Amino acid sequence: MLRYNKMTGHQTTGYYKARGEADVLYTVLVFLSFFQSVIGFTLMTSSVMHFKEPVKKRIVTGFAVMLLGIILLSYTVYSQGAGPVERVAILVILLITLSWFLICSGDRFFVSLFSFLTFVNIYVSISYVSDNLSMDFDGNAFIGTRIAIRTVIYLVILPLLFKYVRPRFRMLVNTLDKEWRVATLVPLVFLIMQIMVLYYPAPYWYWTNASWSRLVIVTVYILFLAVYYLLYIQSSAIVEKYALEKRQLLMAQQEKLWESELIRQKATATLALRQRHDMHHHNAVIMELLQSGDTGNLKAYVKSVNETLDTHPAQAFCLNPIANSILNLYASRAEERNIKTTYHVNVPEGIGIDHIDLTCVLGNALENALEGCLRLPEDEEKEISVTIKYIDHRLRLKVENTCKEDIIFEGELPVTQKIGGGTGTKSILYTAERYDGTAGFSVMNGKFITQIVLNGK
Repeated sequence: MLRYNKMTGHQTTGYYKARGEADVLYTVLVFLSFFQSVIGFTLMTSSVMHFKEPVKKRIVTGFAVMLLGIILLSYTVYSQGAGPVERVAILVILLITLSWFLICSGDRFFVSLFSFLTFVNIYVSISYVSDNLSMDFDGNAFIGTRIAIRTVIYLVILPLLFKYVRPRFRMLVNTLDKEWRVATLVPLVFLIMQIMVLYYPAPYWYWTNASWSRLVIVTVYILFLAVYYLLYIQSSAIVEKYALEKRQLLMAQQEKLWESELIRQKATATLALRQRHDMHHHNAVIMELLQSGDTGNLKAYVKSVNETLDTHPAQAFCLNPIANSILNLYASRAEERNIKTTYHVNVPEGIGIDHIDLTCVLGNALENALEGCLRLPEDEEKEISVTIKYIDHRLRLKVENTCKEDIIFEGELPVTQKIGGGTGTKSILYTAERYDGTAGFSVMNGKFITQIVLNGK
């Protein structure tokens, strides 16, 4: 019976001829087939992966391990023939790609497991489709056609994964927690189904009733897509729920900021009225001292009046009422804790950024800066510097604060020192992405630096 090897594309009649058919072209094509399988699988998984630090070093190490595995597998085919490799080739390829995951993936265990099993399903389906479309060819032509078809499939899939799937998947990763344990069952069940359909009781290249079997596998793939779509819809609903709760918290925070600003403005207005009323008395005293020629007491009295006025300075950091309220709130909190603050702020009233999003970004940045300063010993100098500029419809925010040197980063985010903390920096990143902006966190010379760019809409 005519059959072909699913992984190598090598066709024979009867028994395999180990060395007779292992010519140079065949070996090169087999190597390219293995290389394409590993690289294609790697690029698919990398499209949604969060890489461990240091990223460059781990990528180089991962590629080195994979290349070594490919070379060993190809050498085995060249020296031993396709027969011994046929039964284990797919397992070896999956082990090679699994090593890439273990070296590079910085995601949690169940997130990584979900991603890996999902792409195993996709890889097996691509192999099945490319094999069937190449079935009319023999020998080296079969392998070459198979490589070409796979290349086209990867060129279609990879841009879609990077552009559309990655942002949504990373959003789910940042939001969901224990739900990933249950979600992992979906690709696991489908992988078992694919194995049962494609390889049991006989591999699909032995199928005699191909039309019926193909109908079954197509049905399985449609079911696979439908279940994943339902899983995505359900996960998105959970994300929306969490986002709504977070938005409600931010609205409550904004309400408190407005209340603080209203109280401050009322106090300022009351003080202005009282000072206006008192000015009549001040003027009377000044006139009396001028008439009597007592310049010494006059100077002392005017100085006393000025000092009284300066004890209640009106802080107007910028024209934007939201930013002004937040800055006033955290300026007073920093002053109460003897933290030195400097502000360079230029934000107009209308900047094209939602009030709640502005509250989220600026409030979380200043809250983190305040908490970072408070972690320092009491006798150590504490300082917060805030620079905000609005140029070319872009809001640029930079917050620097003194901090301890023990801050650890996990990927892009600093590891929180608070139990249940870490949501502030994640909220900043999520909001920056929504406005096609950027957010970065770093430590330099004993200072924690937060830099954010938001594009106004």
